[in-house]
Amino acid sequence: MSKSIRRCFYIAIASLLIGGYSAGAAKAEDYDLGKVIVSATRTEQLQGEVGSTTTVVTGDELKKTGKEFVYEILQDVPGVSLTQTGVYGGTTSVDIRGGRRGQTLIMIDGVEVYDPIGVTRDFDFAHLTTDNIDRIEIVRGPQSTLYGSDAMNGVINIITKKGQGPFSGEVSAGLGSHSTFQESVRVGGESGPVNYSAAVSRLDSDGISKARDGAEADGYDDTSLSLRVGAAFDEQSEIFSVMRYNYAEFDIDDGAYEDDPNRTNESEQFSGKIGLNQTINEQWNHLLAVSFMSMDRSDHDPADASDLLENDESRFRGDRKKIEWQHNVSLGDIDTETFGYEYDEERGASFSQGTSWWSNAQSDRQELTTNAYFFQSHLNPVEDVFVTAGVRTDDQESFGAATTYKLSTSYLLRDWKTRLRANYGTAFRAPNIYQLYDAVYGNKGLDPEKSKGFDAGIEQYLFQDAVCVEATYFYNAYRNLIDSDPITWQFVNLRKGTSRGVELGTKWLATKTFNVGGTYTYTKTRDSDTAREFGRRPKNQVALYCDWDCTEKANVHVSGRYVGSRLDAPQYNDNKNKKYIVVDLAARYALSGNVSLFGRIENIFDAAYEPIRGFNGTDRTVFAGVRATF
Repeated sequence: MSKSIRRCFYIAIASLLIGGYSAGAAKAEDYDLGKVIVSATRTEQLQGEVGSTTTVVTGDELKKTGKEFVYEILQDVPGVSLTQTGVYGGTTSVDIRGGRRGQTLIMIDGVEVYDPIGVTRDFDFAHLTTDNIDRIEIVRGPQSTLYGSDAMNGVINIITKKGQGPFSGEVSAGLGSHSTFQESVRVGGESGPVNYSAAVSRLDSDGISKARDGAEADGYDDTSLSLRVGAAFDEQSEIFSVMRYNYAEFDIDDGAYEDDPNRTNESEQFSGKIGLNQTINEQWNHLLAVSFMSMDRSDHDPADASDLLENDESRFRGDRKKIEWQHNVSLGDIDTETFGYEYDEERGASFSQGTSWWSNAQSDRQELTTNAYFFQSHLNPVEDVFVTAGVRTDDQESFGAATTYKLSTSYLLRDWKTRLRANYGTAFRAPNIYQLYDAVYGNKGLDPEKSKGFDAGIEQYLFQDAVCVEATYFYNAYRNLIDSDPITWQFVNLRKGTSRGVELGTKWLATKTFNVGGTYTYTKTRDSDTAREFGRRPKNQVALYCDWDCTEKANVHVSGRYVGSRLDAPQYNDNKNKKYIVVDLAARYALSGNVSLFGRIENIFDAAYEPIRGFNGTDRTVFAGVRATF
């Protein structure tokens, strides 16, 4: 970060402290500690009680945006960036604070999800819909102390709804541009000691071309199922099970600006967990769980008129099993000790054949196992001071042991309506099965990527809590970054790098029915070996929204985002992705107590933009439907 940007950050903090004192010192009221979050400490805490930078998006907030996919929500969160090889099924990666692919851990109901046999082992958000989601928790900064590998820059946890009350449900159907049709059903409730929640959705679309200037549309079909069931066999114990399944079939193109009329992909994803959550006494609670996730994807690219010799087929299969035993011991109001053990087993295999020699390869099924031990103390030593400290060791068979640690603090100045927070930690990312064992590119001698990260911030309430302003500075240093050797094309530990920047955010509750907000993220990355920035990481991002309950029956939500220019692939060329602005509109209207209309317009002004150079972003898209509850 330049000296001028750093100076502005310090001035902003001083201004917020002065403003907070003038607005809140005259009358100290209860401080708003935010929403409940689990992912920051693996126990239920309020956001104000943790030192990490967090964002929680609730199910009601999801519904107001009208968004169909989770990545559409995440791209407006401060510090989060998105890369996508075209809409309607294009590979979609979500990253935090300028980090590279695979350095952000993604979970669904606490189950770590990713592609075990993928090049970077990251999770593809292209097919994750917002069905049956209760909330999304985003924790920024190094989190390997709690979650091990991949949590170098943060954690995103998508949590599904838990059934409550009498049986109820929701049915919706809609249609829109590009012959898009969507249907969904959700039910949930409680019956005696059993709670349940289930949802199924279907999305079909003719789509648009993924490749820029493509001649034909790339279709998309997606089916998603979600299930959560719990049974309390006494007041202190519950057995639970969560599951999410997705199958998608979609057309893709050969790459940037490279249209292909008949290339298709299939993706099948499954994640699930079965566990026992039991309270032994007032001080001791434990969780014993077994989780499983799998990924099966295939690529079919037969010959066509533009390439008569083309005939490529490939398939990638991976899965992971995990056993975890977590204990939470409460020492009154002063301390909560969290410690546990995890064992996970990761497997993967791949097969490809084609007309070129490099297209013909088979990687036999390989396996990696890891044993991990972690300990964390969440302290409240004096009033309004919260300190979290932890340490973890992961012992993996490929490279041995990796030990990480973390220290964070949150300090409330209630009279000033101010919260100060800071977080420091170390993290790592283990080389995956593809990088270690691929028949062409693999290297069994890889070391894990490692990092150190720091962030500090301030949260300030103003004008009788009508306005909340946040400012955060972050810095991450990486080493042993895994990349392809330019000569041998094998994976090697080539690089060091850094990312640093500022996240700013504000919310203004103008009235009980009208609120606005926005975020700004400045991110500067640097590859220490090449003295260039990381690819596809914008320096400047802005997100704005306005939410208005115009009547008791109607709601309008407008959102817009600006994404600055960024280098596309600096290791290969100097091409840049151009900056762009996209504005979306969503609306709901209640026809009666249980029937409502909804609609949305994405990219209202039909801006032509490329999330990645050579791939199309969304054009102006209109969608409308009806929803009924029972």
